[in-house]
Amino acid sequence: MNASYSPFVMWSATHLITVGVIALVTTALLWYGLRLTAENRVYFARRFGLLIAAFYVFEFTWKFCHYGTEAFFANQMLPLHFCAIMSIICVIALWWQYSWACSLVYFGVLSASIQAIFTPVLKEDFPSIPFFIFFASHSLLLITALLQVVVLGWRARLKDPFVALLLMNVYICCIHPVNILLRSNYGFTRIGPEGTILASLGEGPWYYLWLDVPALCLFLLMYLFVKKKPEPTVA
Repeated sequence: MNASYSPFVMWSATHLITVGVIALVTTALLWYGLRLTAENRVYFARRFGLLIAAFYVFEFTWKFCHYGTEAFFANQMLPLHFCAIMSIICVIALWWQYSWACSLVYFGVLSASIQAIFTPVLKEDFPSIPFFIFFASHSLLLITALLQVVVLGWRARLKDPFVALLLMNVYICCIHPVNILLRSNYGFTRIGPEGTILASLGEGPWYYLWLDVPALCLFLLMYLFVKKKPEPTVA
């Protein structure tokens, strides 16, 4: 940690102000999107997708250049965390609106990735670059999840909550062997970060298994807000 910056404190004034700013920016972007025509909403979403892609490249390029090769690998900065993978999925969802990608963005971001905004795993406080990178990257995920519903009008099918949960489990199953090999903790499959619900559920990766049932219940509840209306029957 850079000695010139104070350590980040969860639910400090800085944290609360940051959450408030994120809420205001998200609201403003959604309001702007709703004022566009249907065609321009698609262009707006795709430009936002390009922004996410550009920020993704900037984030990991900066980390690699700033920390160096050894620290980049040793400090688990590879783009293998769930939220890093979700940045790519968000670009896919905004550009091509594939059903599986939109489902994973909506259910995955609003149930898992959004927790990072409220319980950040962060060392350096404002105004460090890691502070801005962390909150900006997770805010882009949140905005995408809401943008595709509010502005683009995406609606879920009944199978989509199950598809999203399945894909999230596939990620866990794929990343845990990587963690064993590298002795890393991507996706927090080995140790739950302090201050989060995972830290109170025992050893990893088994806590994800215990979370599957409540997660599915949550996804089905979330589905009710975005479920696709049945097609009108033609007499």
